[in-house]
Amino acid sequence: MSNTTLNTNEIESRASQILKDHGLFSIPVDPVTLANNIGIKVNNAVFSDDNLSGLIAKRGSNISILVNKSDPPYRKRFTIAHELGHHFLHLLSDGEFVDKKVDLFRDTEGGDQSKRTEVQANQFAAALLMPSELVKLEYQRNNDITDLARKFNVSEEAMGYRLQRLRLA
Repeated sequence: MSNTTLNTNEIESRASQILKDHGLFSIPVDPVTLANNIGIKVNNAVFSDDNLSGLIAKRGSNISILVNKSDPPYRKRFTIAHELGHHFLHLLSDGEFVDKKVDLFRDTEGGDQSKRTEVQANQFAAALLMPSELVKLEYQRNNDITDLARKFNVSEEAMGYRLQRLRLA
């Protein structure tokens, strides 16, 4: 069900190719547009566990992403991109990934397979919402994290982490 052997460069490359394949070259990248382009329905949901941020479920040819209705817009965008990461990297057969808020900020390599899976989905989400070439280009124009986060429609925390990953900050 899962491919946990991918490295960061392979995940970056896959996200970049998916953006190119779907003509998503402008920022902010809209993960809902990508999901709709590939036939995945995205819906807001009220979860009984408020720590849940989202999930992706595949049943045959039906794939859907649910995001926590009460999360702020930038969190929903990251959650959708994270769930798309599970779709493109891990969800090969019927099944689902259910993600808690804490998983969205997990960034350490190693650990068990489920931790590696979450790290990869986070890396994919960051690469999808903040494509490296576009971040580098915008960073040359204006390196203010607040402005960059606003431009890419992500949290300052996510942008700060991305800038570190790209060795810009």
